[in-house]
Amino acid sequence: MIKREHIKQAIDEISRRSPEIGYSLDEMLGMGIIDLPPEAEGSHDRDNLYFVFDGQKVLVNRVLFFQEGTVPIEQGLLIKYGELLKKQEIQDHRSSISYKDAYQEIHKAGLRLAVTHEIDYAVSRLKKRKESAGGKGETYLIPFLESLKEEKGPPPGAGEGGDASPLYRGVVDVATPACFMPFRVCMENLMQVADMNVEFFHVRFVLNCLGRGLLKNLLTCTVDRNIEGLIYVSLREKFLKGDLEIKYLSTMRGKTWSPEETPPKPLRGVGTFLVAGVWILWKNEMPALREIVLDAETGARKFYDAVGFKPRGMAGYVLRSPKGYLLRSILSMAHGIEHLREDVIAEIQGIIKKQVKSLRKKPKNDRAVSERKATIAAIQECLKPSARPQFTEAAMSSLLKYETKIPESKEMIRYFSALSEKPAEVSGEHATGPCH
Repeated sequence: MIKREHIKQAIDEISRRSPEIGYSLDEMLGMGIIDLPPEAEGSHDRDNLYFVFDGQKVLVNRVLFFQEGTVPIEQGLLIKYGELLKKQEIQDHRSSISYKDAYQEIHKAGLRLAVTHEIDYAVSRLKKRKESAGGKGETYLIPFLESLKEEKGPPPGAGEGGDASPLYRGVVDVATPACFMPFRVCMENLMQVADMNVEFFHVRFVLNCLGRGLLKNLLTCTVDRNIEGLIYVSLREKFLKGDLEIKYLSTMRGKTWSPEETPPKPLRGVGTFLVAGVWILWKNEMPALREIVLDAETGARKFYDAVGFKPRGMAGYVLRSPKGYLLRSILSMAHGIEHLREDVIAEIQGIIKKQVKSLRKKPKNDRAVSERKATIAAIQECLKPSARPQFTEAAMSSLLKYETKIPESKEMIRYFSALSEKPAEVSGEHATGPCH
């Protein structure tokens, strides 16, 4: 549970960077405008903690709080303070407009203040680092960050923050076009991160990645300019061999929405999409690495089990062979990759054949039924007109081989025949809409 001293510590941290804002927040804490929730309400939510700002609940992701201390509280305070300033501005200059009508404008003002505060903090750290190095260091980062506050983004491809090209395209949910791409540092994206309040990721984390030259490790699932999920990977070296480690993964499906908002229906399959992107990136661009590994928290283990990860040790997992919806997502991406390595194509063919063969077994419980449904969805992805011919051939040859032992084989063969007779745009194949 958040305590009063946690809020005071957060305000003190803000005061060190922005004395004027810190002074105002400290006054508001003393007056009770910033307060704690009633004892009975303070810990009812399994995922969220919260405090109260001017009568409004400010949610704080529980995992992020225990991982980062006061950082998410600082962010919440700054957002609400920025909103308060905007409300006062509207009241002074546009008295006829209601706060409800101006909600988006007010909320964006709060997000912008929080991001600007973090940019200033990042710039001060970079300047100190440069001074300690005798004036040596990055020359473009400080002016680049300063330009963000004026909404002057870098030209395409300029520095780490400017590359906005998707690595791979695929789909999430039923058929929503999505892009797997590096995180692009711009005001719009940083404001989205400030608004997420999910596990692991926050604005300071992103700016730290930029400052340390690690931004290439931060990747996103983006749909129509909206970041729907984030994944951070790193190289884990052990016994002279390297593994690709998934350090952090969060999606908007787990966003701690404000109690005043009605959350939109979240897109399904974003986490799977992100892992699929990492798998293809590993196989196609970094084949020298040995395997994909991660340390899974208890709540996420069901997800990793379902897509093909196997336990290793107390909390470790290793991706042995993609299956189910992960394989489906890999296939949807692979169909559109122009330069896919031949050995990767051959490996995916082998996985497809293995998955078809697994359908010979009859499901014995609900979990097995669910896994079978996911496997069938992956095989159907191979049978679409937009699929790579090698994947279609692998699926069809295996279906014909085990036709008498797989009850769904005839239906899937008919499915392939029906889709083959339709134009791709009619059957909804492999959409590649805008992502940013």
